[in-house]
Amino acid sequence: MINSKQAHEDLINSGRKETLHRLIMAYMQKHKTATFNEIAMYYGVHDSVFWRRLNEVAKNGLIVKTDESRINKSSGKNIAVWKLV
Repeated sequence: MINSKQAHEDLINSGRKETLHRLIMAYMQKHKTATFNEIAMYYGVHDSVFWRRLNEVAKNGLIVKTDESRINKSSGKNIAVWKLV
């Protein structure tokens, strides 16, 4: 059984994490603001694909979390909006 640490290591080793970061930045360059749900819908994948990746991109100083929120179209809950720095 794979745990979350192993899954994260696999994500890094496969190069997929870097690819996801690039996809986030491509979306942000075009749309300027986004939620993880909006990015996932745009690329046609499950919300969980981008959920944690936005924090990673923010740690690199490329995006910031705003005080704004939007309704997640999947869950109906308010979720954070991110924007380009």
